Amino acid sequence: MSDIRVLNCITGLNVGGAEYMLARFARGLSGNRYRPSVLSLMTPGPVAESMALSEVDIQTIGMPQARPRLNSLWRLRQAIRTTEPALLHGWMYHGNIAASVGALMHRRQPVIWSIHHSVANIDAEKRMTRRLITLGARLSPWTAAISYCSRVAADQHEALGFDALKRHVIPNGIDCSEFQPLNGAKDRLHQLFNIPPTRSIIGNVARAHPMKDHAAFVKALAVLRDRGYDVHGLIIGDGHESGAARQTARDLGMDGRLTTSGARSDINALLPGLDVFMLSSSWGEAFPLCVAEAMACGVPAAATDVGDCAWLVGDLELISEPNNAVAQAEVVARLLSLCPADRRQLGMAARRRVIENFSLATYVARHLKLYEMALHRSASYRRDPWNR
Repeated sequence: MSDIRVLNCITGLNVGGAEYMLARFARGLSGNRYRPSVLSLMTPGPVAESMALSEVDIQTIGMPQARPRLNSLWRLRQAIRTTEPALLHGWMYHGNIAASVGALMHRRQPVIWSIHHSVANIDAEKRMTRRLITLGARLSPWTAAISYCSRVAADQHEALGFDALKRHVIPNGIDCSEFQPLNGAKDRLHQLFNIPPTRSIIGNVARAHPMKDHAAFVKALAVLRDRGYDVHGLIIGDGHESGAARQTARDLGMDGRLTTSGARSDINALLPGLDVFMLSSSWGEAFPLCVAEAMACGVPAAATDVGDCAWLVGDLELISEPNNAVAQAEVVARLLSLCPADRRQLGMAARRRVIENFSLATYVARHLKLYEMALHRSASYRRDPWNR
């Protein structure tokens, strides 16, 4: 059977959850009849390097800051004509709209959208994001399917006008052979980042962004310190040199108990060394990849009640309300109060939960079912356009 070409349209390929999921999804398609290629609307970022290793074809139309120019539509049409896909798969708002517009300009191929964002308060979103959400709601009935990475995100988007009949909730998937417990990882963290060996390392992986609320992360660490816990925070992601975490650490006298690092490619080797992973986000998360990755590494995860964190973690005692550093600290304190053996046992239970419910293989298989459904319906419609 010949290959079926699928063009994945995405805003860019910078470091982010949706971008990593696309890279892993494309890798997971190896060996089956679907042949993925990628159209990055903006100039491809660092994630493109890992995709190139999987021999995934990557194109770009070079949009600046995800704002289309006059020639963007022409470049979009040319990219689709070059690929001649049987199916277009959009990722994130810009990519979704580009996939739908591109299909309309070319051969009206079936289009699937993937949404990786939650919208607790649309007024808190940027103006461009609000416009894209409004446009997406209007275009959503013409999609073959909409894949949401969280149930909360699906509910929120449908409340904003997205077609509820197109809903398919497919949570992010983790390659649990890549993310797994690793002997000596904790010692390596202490040595690599020069963290005193007596300290418990509380970690977070995210770029500096207001929705991640890293100020609350540091405030929670300060609460733990004041209660007698010998803790050290480790945040990995771009933009923290002058971000809220470092400023808050200076204000609270926590500078010596916080390490910030730029984005790294060896996260799978670093996460297993954490004592606790703490997600401090205030909004915007749908199904945070970093939490699931930490859990797969056997690390207990505490998270705020944003997106589908409660479903992912599976234990409400590990969930706290956003914008409440004291509540977050109390959850982490309960974990640190456990003896090491009990904490390891809790971490391994978290890993089993990811393996059983949120594996990469399941993620790929469920999307392939969407592909088959979309192509079957498209073929049926072409044979009989009046029989919808």
